[in-house]
Amino acid sequence: MLEGREKKSVVLKIKVEKTELQVDRLRITGEITEGADNIELGYHTFNLEEDDEIEVWKDFSRSDWETLEKAASSKAYNVLFCIVEDGKADFYRVRESGIEDISTLKENIPGKMYSDQKAPDFIGDVTSAIDRVKDEYDAVVIAGPGFFKKKLYNALDDQKNIFLKDTSVTGKTGLHESIKRGALKDIVESSRIDEETGLMEEFFEELEKDGKIAYGPRVEELVEKGAVKKLILTPEKFRERQDMVREVEHQGGEVKKIHTDHEPGMRLDNLGGIAAFLRYKPR
Repeated sequence: MLEGREKKSVVLKIKVEKTELQVDRLRITGEITEGADNIELGYHTFNLEEDDEIEVWKDFSRSDWETLEKAASSKAYNVLFCIVEDGKADFYRVRESGIEDISTLKENIPGKMYSDQKAPDFIGDVTSAIDRVKDEYDAVVIAGPGFFKKKLYNALDDQKNIFLKDTSVTGKTGLHESIKRGALKDIVESSRIDEETGLMEEFFEELEKDGKIAYGPRVEELVEKGAVKKLILTPEKFRERQDMVREVEHQGGEVKKIHTDHEPGMRLDNLGGIAAFLRYKPR
């Protein structure tokens, strides 16, 4: 019987051989290289969840550090949430330091006889409030139940950095629900996708002009010649070709990862997962 036995925390060091990202955790498997005296050496798997603390020993490339710095800076955000339903809009400022109630706009939606006359007034009031302050925020999230949030979104003159999110309720409960459903994550992801899409659009423009670019197996040869100004890889190729990554960085070039969860990234994958902007066009 094991009942009553006290659980003790121990520290293990493993040499990572396999990682697997699951929905709610990261599984890391490897050979145990250090552990408590009563721990047999062998293999172990860590199941890491959000807020778990680990110590990582790794020879990081410059692009690795850039990725880590971006991930750290993405935690700093300043987002305006508008939780809206017919006749009421609650505004909140959401930052990494917490949630701040800003204001509430209310208007009674009249009966069917005058609904067409009054509803646009309320929509105009809310859109005006958003337009006045949106430049002070990284993004705006319009959330709530029903279709009213879509009407509000369509009434905005400029929809850049405006996000929609469905919730089942309004008020602060609706705010927490929208965050739980990934509203903040969507903003970070959108920013990444915009940046990656812009880079790939620039690449394909150069490709059409037969400009200073290359892709596929030829890139490796151009790296050896010192011709690569900016190396572009899918995450899979980034992991596989660390030799190429380090050589480009050693030559003073840049390295950028393009994910394949959007159309430009899939186009890069179809080109072999590797492309480059060049310092000069080889003969």
